[in-house]
Amino acid sequence: MATVNRGTLAIVMQLVGVGWYLATCIIMGLLGGLWLDRKLDTVPVFSLMGTALGTALAFYGTYKLVLPLLNNQGPSKKNGEK
Repeated sequence: MATVNRGTLAIVMQLVGVGWYLATCIIMGLLGGLWLDRKLDTVPVFSLMGTALGTALAFYGTYKLVLPLLNNQGPSKKNGEK
């Protein structure tokens, strides 16, 4: 059986978290839009806006979460720290 070091496991867990973040943002945007559409009887205006907003937020957040991994820094390290 292959062994996994702690650094690899930490990166894998961060990427799993990114996946959950993406899904949560998009689904919450859609559900919020559907709720507003039902309240205001404006189908599909807010559903589309909520989905677009959730997707934009998801991609921005993903960029911010993955950037430290691409720079070979842990999420707790800031610029210039070792």
